[in-house]
Amino acid sequence: MSKVTKLKGLRYVDDKFLLPGDHIAYIEEFESGNNTYEVDGSVRSSALGTGNFDFKYRRVSINRKNVATFPKIGDELVGYIEMLFSSMISIRILYINNIKSDSGLSAIASTKISDSGGHHFRRDRERKPRFVFRVGDIVRGRVFSLMNSSVHATINDKNLGVVYCLCNNCGGDTVKLNNSVKCVECGMTEDKKVSSDFGKQTLNLYLKNK
Repeated sequence: MSKVTKLKGLRYVDDKFLLPGDHIAYIEEFESGNNTYEVDGSVRSSALGTGNFDFKYRRVSINRKNVATFPKIGDELVGYIEMLFSSMISIRILYINNIKSDSGLSAIASTKISDSGGHHFRRDRERKPRFVFRVGDIVRGRVFSLMNSSVHATINDKNLGVVYCLCNNCGGDTVKLNNSVKCVECGMTEDKKVSSDFGKQTLNLYLKNK
């Protein structure tokens, strides 16, 4: 059961789950302890974990939790697209560096793909296909920023992008076809930013990593 303490009208919860950058307390009330830092009069978390409030010495620290499940810059993520924006996608993280993650975190990635993404485009006004992303697509990305307590990933490299998806028309299996995917059931094709190892076999490798 959570231990809640009130101090000058504020509520401090010992086992509240905190992300890096989250506000914990004000420096007028608590000093910064382990796994915390101060900014603009606020004590904030520098780790994933729960708050530990020492009322005797007026110091707050963070008990780190599930450190391995929180992504770091350079980590590879695999998850499914949960939301679509105009030029961004939100990826619910399922695996970090091939290890299953139960963090419940999401990553944001841009859908603007450059030539460095491993594709060969025609040198004319139609040089870049319009890639289609859909909710439910399984995507691999790489973390490049943790700014503002948010996970930012890129899908631009050759080995990144959509790892597997079902046909949007009939729900059948799909296979890679150059810069697109083709349904083996109805033959529908869609241009997608696919990973170099796109396919159901790659998806099954992740599913085996419990």
